[in-house]
Amino acid sequence: MTMAFGGADRSVVDELGEGSSTPSRGWLPSPPLNNLPHPVTSFVGRGSELVELRVLLQRHRMVTLVGPGGAGKSRLGLEFAREYSDEFVDGCWLVELASVPDPDLVPHTIASVIGVPEHPDRPTEDVLAARLSAAPALIVLDNCEHLVGAVAAIASVLLGRCAGLRIIATSRERIAIAGEAIQHVRGLSIPDESADAAGVVAGADSTQLFLERARAVHPQLAATNDNAVDIARICRRLDGLPLAIELAATRTSSLSVDEIAARIDDQFALLTQGNRAALPHHRTLIAAVDWSYNLLSPAERQVFDSLAVFTGSFRIDDVRAVCGVDAVGRLAALVDKSLVVFDTNTEPNSYRLLETLRTYALAHVRRNADLERLNHAHAQHFCAVAEAAATTFRGRGDTQWLVRLEQSHPNLRAALAWSVARGDAATATRIAAALPHFWGVRGHFREGRRWLVTVLAMPGEVDAAATAGAWLGVGELATFQNDVASAREALDRAAVIFRRLGSSARLARTIQYRGLTALFADDVDEAEVQIREALVVAKPAIDAGRPSGLLAQGWSLMLLAGVELGRRQYRAADRDAEAAERILRAVGDSEGMSWTSLIRAQSVWRSDRFTDARTHAHRSLAAFRELGALFGLSTALFTAGVIAFGRSQPSRLAELVGACDALWNAMGTTALPFMAEWASESVSGALDELGHRKFDLCRGEGAERIQADRDGYVREILDELEAPAGSSPKPLLTRRERQVAALLPQGRTNRQIARALGISERTVEVHVHHIMGKLGASSRAEVAAWCIAERAPTAAPGSREYPQ
Repeated sequence: MTMAFGGADRSVVDELGEGSSTPSRGWLPSPPLNNLPHPVTSFVGRGSELVELRVLLQRHRMVTLVGPGGAGKSRLGLEFAREYSDEFVDGCWLVELASVPDPDLVPHTIASVIGVPEHPDRPTEDVLAARLSAAPALIVLDNCEHLVGAVAAIASVLLGRCAGLRIIATSRERIAIAGEAIQHVRGLSIPDESADAAGVVAGADSTQLFLERARAVHPQLAATNDNAVDIARICRRLDGLPLAIELAATRTSSLSVDEIAARIDDQFALLTQGNRAALPHHRTLIAAVDWSYNLLSPAERQVFDSLAVFTGSFRIDDVRAVCGVDAVGRLAALVDKSLVVFDTNTEPNSYRLLETLRTYALAHVRRNADLERLNHAHAQHFCAVAEAAATTFRGRGDTQWLVRLEQSHPNLRAALAWSVARGDAATATRIAAALPHFWGVRGHFREGRRWLVTVLAMPGEVDAAATAGAWLGVGELATFQNDVASAREALDRAAVIFRRLGSSARLARTIQYRGLTALFADDVDEAEVQIREALVVAKPAIDAGRPSGLLAQGWSLMLLAGVELGRRQYRAADRDAEAAERILRAVGDSEGMSWTSLIRAQSVWRSDRFTDARTHAHRSLAAFRELGALFGLSTALFTAGVIAFGRSQPSRLAELVGACDALWNAMGTTALPFMAEWASESVSGALDELGHRKFDLCRGEGAERIQADRDGYVREILDELEAPAGSSPKPLLTRRERQVAALLPQGRTNRQIARALGISERTVEVHVHHIMGKLGASSRAEVAAWCIAERAPTAAPGSREYPQ
């Protein structure tokens, strides 16, 4: 497959350059990445639409897929990206905008998905444009209709500056920018009215979709001479719209095909008479949803409508609190009728409404004048959820609450947005003040600061403790973004209020963050002064043995260990970190114990205790993985990389530096100065052994792998840290790398491999370099020898033995 979409056809290595020097901070730009999800259902039909979209994107820089809700716009865009991902060597990205409530968050959302770091002095648009200015890349912006203006603005900027960029947008209306092409997405092909039974089954994509989805709920269903005509009637009446067909197909669990056909006919006639001015496809979709809605009992309809107040997923206890106890008993019926999605991949299980159905339900709620009451109940409930989580943070149950808040994040955003729009400063501040720990651990630094600054600027009477908590939150998040000035100002404001309130525990934490801010400013002496002051403030609670006092003591000792680490006092750092670990274990603070283990790993490694270093690094990385703490995870990965380099594995170090770098860039965070110094030392050593080209390829592979499968990659590193000191980890090749490597023992050239696999020659070259870097090989012959030694498959593509 040849490059078809223009732009600079350069590999990441070419972009960085053979002679690039080690950055002063020790970090390199992150490589092209990819976040395309794997579909859970088959893609039916749309072959001609895929071809049309390919042609349009070859001629235009942006194509908007326009059509009604449920027409399959999102699926078409995703399938195109998956089909032609090899032609976009700088990455293919799916950016889902349905749950983004604010137009100002659009650039940040795109940057977050791509993994572009925030810059304190440059607009996000500029940093994005710099990242995407090289090789061809594709961005799919999904569900843009409520953010058309913001999408138009960012698309215009990026397309104007990035010659290799292509954008696919999905929306119910065009984005309306210069150079945009429109592709209308209509229903799947429908059978001709004169088709016989065999023609109905084989002659139209819509009937194929109906049968496939119906068999998921009614496995015995088959097309027969008796039901083929009714299947054809259903698909024709629904104009082949995928969502409408899938809704109809799920009803085969309780209705026969002829009963479904009869009820759809009735609803069609009613809709056409009621609103002839509506677009035909809108009439069709409304008819499908109206039909399903009208099959509900009055009580079920009321519950379905009320669920529209939720954004994203929600739990049973959310429904009970917002919609009432009676609503809980109706959920199962709504799930059975495919009006509510039941997600079993979460723990506990959750529910959600498809966006089209949520829009439909919202219209009913507005007509019934019930939306204000539901929004108020929703905001109060999620305020209570956030505050309940805040009371247990940094203690037992922390991990469960972090998972809860991540799942509820879209609803927390909605509650904040509604409270701000309504001018309810008290509720908005309470919600925001309860979330900084969550925002920080899960890497939502910029968004968290934006909410906090917004609520602090609102007029109105607000609880002083909530105001102080909000200022503390600004200070915490700004610290990790290395915005020292803003962090100090916010922390000083919080300290004044906490002193007035007599809140010694929260005052101690505020002062601890002043110390951490000093560490980020590379002022270890000032950091020590602040940390020891925090110990003085917390002394009464420490002496009384209160949990708040023990937390303050444990974190202060841990931060003092960080100071000692910065001073290269490794034995003292290990001693204080060990003492902190004992205290934090007593109160069940898993995050604090993760950091103490990390400090101990770094300290004992510097003291040449390599076995102990691996043990502590493993413990830290495993704990951060369980917490989902991205900043800690990135730091632990770097520590693991340093340990790997100490075991004479420079390629592994380069890979882990890339993984760490990708995570930090995605969050917009930075390293502590002494850690950046370590990075420079280690990277310089690895560069001397590998050379820039091989180092960059290994580094790129690490970033690519952590973005593609973060948990799997971290588990691999954990296994390596557990391996005996003298063992060498078996290099893991990606599926495509295995395919390329399998052909090398046959002596094939890059061009021959490209033709065999249907990819570009440049892509093959990049894969070969990745393989060589991962294996530590200096030639293709060494890779071929490794394949033979490992009994790697060498069969031709398409044969039974070829690796899949």
